[in-house]
Amino acid sequence: MPLKYCLALLLAVCITGAAACGAGPRGSRRGAQATSESHIQAIINVGLVAIRTGDYAKALQTLQEAERLAPANADVKHHLGRTFYQLNDMDKAVGFYLEALALDPTKTDIHNNLGLAYLNKKEYDKARAEFQVCIDDLTYSNANMSRYNMGLLEEASGAPDKAADQYHQIIASAGQTPAAGPAYYRLAYLDYQKALFREAVDYLTAAVRQNQDFADAFFLLGECYEKLGMKDEAAEAYGRCVVIDASSLRGVEAQKRVRNIMKDYN
Repeated sequence: MPLKYCLALLLAVCITGAAACGAGPRGSRRGAQATSESHIQAIINVGLVAIRTGDYAKALQTLQEAERLAPANADVKHHLGRTFYQLNDMDKAVGFYLEALALDPTKTDIHNNLGLAYLNKKEYDKARAEFQVCIDDLTYSNANMSRYNMGLLEEASGAPDKAADQYHQIIASAGQTPAAGPAYYRLAYLDYQKALFREAVDYLTAAVRQNQDFADAFFLLGECYEKLGMKDEAAEAYGRCVVIDASSLRGVEAQKRVRNIMKDYN
């Protein structure tokens, strides 16, 4: 074989071998990257479980480790914000929510949670703007939750009529589903504040129809019936509250109300 053909063949073999050798490290890097992302997600999941179970110290420790490994991960920042919100540190919660949105402004849930933090800080204009982002997002599946939060904001800022409008929109959207229950309850509370007890009873009846375990609604229903002088109905409503939630302060108070009503019969 002529020398020039031998040299050409040798060169081709070397190039092929080099390419094959180069493919190994690149493939390994891709695998390492995937493993790293999987590892970070596993850490995030541990943090989420800790948040759900109320172990906020563990959530904070876990999510801070995830942040160290992935400082540009919007989900990590978001869940750190959620943790500080539960710890009632609204300044840090807001800071992390803003960092998360800077990394990924498309995550509408973060806008909602940022609005809640602003609401707790009584920064109503900022909270309103964040909730409105959620309501205006036609792709957002939790828009009614943001409407509910907007209603709470309007109540807190002294605009009960605007709050009622938000709750009515939720009911119109949710129909006869459990999602409408809290809106019915808030409407009842607004009427209770205005001494419209009969109207409040109607809303509360709708609320407990949607959710048979709605202890707050049963307690307020008992109060409304008492105001209307309907003691039997009041005792029954308080009793349902006790069955649902006997150990809480509300449940203990409901038991006391039932005993007081029974004394009137003796």
